[in-house]
Amino acid sequence: MTLGYAGDADTSWMEDLALEELEMVSEQVDEDLRALDDGERVSGPSAREYRHRVRKSAAVFTGRVVIQADNARRLLSSKHPDIHHGQGMTCVWRYETAGCREEREAAGVDVHGPDEPLCRTECVNLAYTDRNIEDKKRELARHEAAAVDPLSPRPLRDREAAKATQARAVITAHELGRHGNSRQKPAGKERLDGTQTS
Repeated sequence: MTLGYAGDADTSWMEDLALEELEMVSEQVDEDLRALDDGERVSGPSAREYRHRVRKSAAVFTGRVVIQADNARRLLSSKHPDIHHGQGMTCVWRYETAGCREEREAAGVDVHGPDEPLCRTECVNLAYTDRNIEDKKRELARHEAAAVDPLSPRPLRDREAAKATQARAVITAHELGRHGNSRQKPAGKERLDGTQTS
């Protein structure tokens, strides 16, 4: 619809978008590789795949010259590492194992990548870098404070306490150097925001 406005749209901004995305991805890969080379730890069920994709993608993006949008699109479609950094976690996206896709597919939404608000604690696509763990520690402090807030209703305090327990488990597993999923799977499907789904 946007491209059809005024009947004769200038679509060159779509080419700019492809080049900007390629630049963003290559910068992210470069940052991730530098962090790994500097000794950044990675934990979680997709830790090994995260390291593999970062190193493989760094080799692909180094020294490439891209002068046309079509080249950028082709390079991204074939070599995109599909690593998505979120708040306190990293998704090493794989459609087949994504915990966030079920709800969207049930609603008839096309799924092409992660949706952080729908992320599940038991998703095997998750990885945690040292950078993510710093975010988790700040998150833990907020949850712990909210869990003992005397002005908050009991159900909200209980929910915040549960979120604090989950964040603490991720931090502990990371600091102990565990690279697998150290949490027991909950009976229901719990999102990272603490809500349960059926």
